[in-house]
Amino acid sequence: MRSSGLVLFACAGLLFSGGAILGGSAAWSLFRMSYYFWTSDLGVELSSSVLFIAGALLCLPTCWLSTLVPYYPKSISLLTTLMSLLMASMFMISLGISSITGLSRVLREPAALNASMAQAMMLDAIDPAVRSSFAAMQLELKCCGVNSNLDWYKHRSSYPPACCGRASNEKRGERCDFPLYPTGCLRPALIQLRNYVNSLSALASAMIVCMAVTLFTAAYTLVTGVVERGETRVFKPPQPMFASFTAPSVIPIATHQM
Repeated sequence: MRSSGLVLFACAGLLFSGGAILGGSAAWSLFRMSYYFWTSDLGVELSSSVLFIAGALLCLPTCWLSTLVPYYPKSISLLTTLMSLLMASMFMISLGISSITGLSRVLREPAALNASMAQAMMLDAIDPAVRSSFAAMQLELKCCGVNSNLDWYKHRSSYPPACCGRASNEKRGERCDFPLYPTGCLRPALIQLRNYVNSLSALASAMIVCMAVTLFTAAYTLVTGVVERGETRVFKPPQPMFASFTAPSVIPIATHQM
């Protein structure tokens, strides 16, 4: 029982740190990437980050319960609650890993991303939301156009301000004729998505392994406690036996008178 308590304490620390890193990185990536990738038909794939965030949030009560189990190893309600939270968190993170495979298909077949980004360039002149999103992507990834900066000449006579490192033209009539970024945004976007998929998948897999160890330890503690309680109920101490010693009956001895 003592060894299982040490394992639960160690797993609680790992789950707390891993859950904080997983939830924080997923939330930051979702906040930062979804802003300039929402025009590229990747909204469904990027929404899988919500599953990682939900699984990471479930790690907080799981860590707290894992530190309480060593002090109350025979509490069935505490152990069952811990195991339920662990299984729910594992389910959410596993579902997030399976959902993120959509981004893996985009990495293997970048033609779909190329087509959606080219379509966003066509809407740049008429849709302010698309213009703002595409400008944010170019400023963040330090790129211009889709495959090269020459792609803009298909839709306009000059480069947008983002290609010159500006969010907008500060002065009226100011143009961007010499872009700062000669490369297109397709390749840096694929690199960004690849790093996002690899980092989240590796961290989520490590979290699932740690949760599996915690779940096994909690189940072992539960079964051990149930068996010990059953043995205590079945075992009945023997009744004490009291030995009574009675005085032997006195046999009168006949005396013969001489």
